[in-house]
Amino acid sequence: MKRALLCFVLFFALSAGTPVPVGDVQSIAAVVNHEVISVFDLLERMKLVIVSSDLKDTPETRQRLLPLVLRSLIDERLELQEAERLDISVSNSEIEKALAEIEEQNHIKKGEIRQFFAKAGVDTETVISQVRAGIAWGKVIRRRIRPTIDIGDDEVNEAYARIEANKDKPQNLLAEIFLAVDSPDKESEVRAVADRLVGEIRHGANFAALARQFSESASALSGGDIGWVAEGQLGPELDAAIKPLKPPALTDPIRTPGGFYILALRDRQIPSKAAAGAITVDLRRLHIALATDASKQEVAAQMQAAKAMRARAKNCGEMQKLADETGSSLSGDLGWIHLNELPDDLRKIIGGLAEGKVSEPLRRADGITLFMVCGRKEENAKSIIPTRGEVAQALLRQRLELQADRYLRDLRSNATVDTRI
Repeated sequence: MKRALLCFVLFFALSAGTPVPVGDVQSIAAVVNHEVISVFDLLERMKLVIVSSDLKDTPETRQRLLPLVLRSLIDERLELQEAERLDISVSNSEIEKALAEIEEQNHIKKGEIRQFFAKAGVDTETVISQVRAGIAWGKVIRRRIRPTIDIGDDEVNEAYARIEANKDKPQNLLAEIFLAVDSPDKESEVRAVADRLVGEIRHGANFAALARQFSESASALSGGDIGWVAEGQLGPELDAAIKPLKPPALTDPIRTPGGFYILALRDRQIPSKAAAGAITVDLRRLHIALATDASKQEVAAQMQAAKAMRARAKNCGEMQKLADETGSSLSGDLGWIHLNELPDDLRKIIGGLAEGKVSEPLRRADGITLFMVCGRKEENAKSIIPTRGEVAQALLRQRLELQADRYLRDLRSNATVDTRI
């Protein structure tokens, strides 16, 4: 009867604009090792998620979020309890520093984060409690796990060799949300959570904000961002899910041995085209039209004419005059063009063409074409191949993440959790 009454109260609490008596919201939503999570805690965290994730505050949204938010609150309570057991505390200065970082990330004026959330109807203590849990858990990981991990040169060399081997393959700019499956009997529950998150994101929710709130990966701190990843570097399940997608795109939940991933494909590039994209050329074209069924004699004659024009074109001014002589609408000044906008065959030819020089005549389906580069601009292309130091840091993060997942999984399995909604 009590549980039925609480669900009834919570249903109305989740209805937009419906006030809830204080006595009701202080009812128990869950008990974690004898510590209570109240309905008030749950509702306040729900407000925070809605505000930070750009979700529409509707009864349907709140009902979908309820199991996700409660799961997150239970994990945070377990993390704080473990920190307390290890006599780890979080200072006010650490919390203020974290709040300042949140202000910067969300373009909130310095020192106004409390006013920002208060204006949105969110209790600042709700924000602080989440920040405190994150800082405390980070300290737990650094104390208990970091000293046990050593990344050797052999591991770095092996990982770097794999990256070098894949450097010419497509590169994907990715963000992730990861939800662990601790035991087989939890699979359907976690899958339902993953499905809800995908649904919210596809209806306009902020991916990065939801990653910060719910992802169990170390990348959650950066909104799930994992940067550029070469095709073949992820597990087979993840590679297969993103390969057919065109950015920007979102995957459905992907089952892996550890749990469910949701991947946001933000961009994709081919390394050779990415490098070419940093080069723009001021291009002139000279085109001699030919019918598709032109005879060999006609083609040979026009090819000779093109070679003669090539010999006469000593500079861009001469090239333009010759282009005008052809009378073709395809001849003339093409302006500044990124090399990666050109077909592969032309990109190779024009990319290697010196300024003021004319290409060899090219036989195309519609005639014969010559190109001249009249100017070139080269920008510094950002390398997506990491340094050895960055590879070592990535390996360390992966190992820490794996061990932290196991740590939290053990805390869950050893805890007494009584969910009452």
